[in-house]
Amino acid sequence: MNANIPKELTLAMLLNQATKDMPCLWEPLLPQNGLVCLAGSSDTGKSAFLRQFAMCVCAGKDTFLDMKLNPRYRSVIYCSTEDNETAIAWLSNKQNNTLCIPTEHLERFRLLFDCRRELVAELDRRISIAPVDVVIIDCYSDIFSGDINDNNQVRSYMSKYEELCERHDCLVLFLHHCGKRTEDMVPSKHNLVGSQTFEAKMRTVLELRNDCANPHRKYLTCLKGNYVSPEYKNRMMELSFGDDLVFFRIGVVPVSDTKNKRISK
Repeated sequence: MNANIPKELTLAMLLNQATKDMPCLWEPLLPQNGLVCLAGSSDTGKSAFLRQFAMCVCAGKDTFLDMKLNPRYRSVIYCSTEDNETAIAWLSNKQNNTLCIPTEHLERFRLLFDCRRELVAELDRRISIAPVDVVIIDCYSDIFSGDINDNNQVRSYMSKYEELCERHDCLVLFLHHCGKRTEDMVPSKHNLVGSQTFEAKMRTVLELRNDCANPHRKYLTCLKGNYVSPEYKNRMMELSFGDDLVFFRIGVVPVSDTKNKRISK
């Protein structure tokens, strides 16, 4: 069949599939397939969060931060544009001293460096050889060479990653940044840097932010979730973050508590 010919189905055929729940990699925030994003201001621990998530996926953990994890392949490709091999080794060793994940599981944690050129083609080749649950790109602004504020350029670029997700039935998770001084504002998908088209292409947008008074306290908010119920969008997950660079869940607080951004206990 010609790959350029649209696939046609009827709604009756889809309803007969009796899909009751949206397949998720991390329930209910991250779907099994599509484009998602973790955003935040500088120095909030975003990369540490994503490394810990990836390590738990590769280890086949049942949960991550006390929420259900459903890895199929227990495999991740992590594209690092900011930290080099030495830095990743040091940082990950620090985390794994607490997580204690056997090194044989981390053979499926595949790292790519110097990955700014022809990344989609390279990912396509590697995933074809060994499938993955998620591709993590740390970070979006480094791999996108066009005008980050140009809607058409961003739309065209992100379409390549959408096709990659569909072709390999996997998730692509981008690390992105929020604008300066947005931590003094209520969490919002409009705080992301660049074109609104980037946010529009995401099925889920999560934000990680610091507590203004406690450096060992962080908050994770679902800013957008196409398949996420409102109850998860109206509260923030309260996390501890220690010198070992590992996150633990403490509880939840209402998003409304950020109006004055004074939510330290």
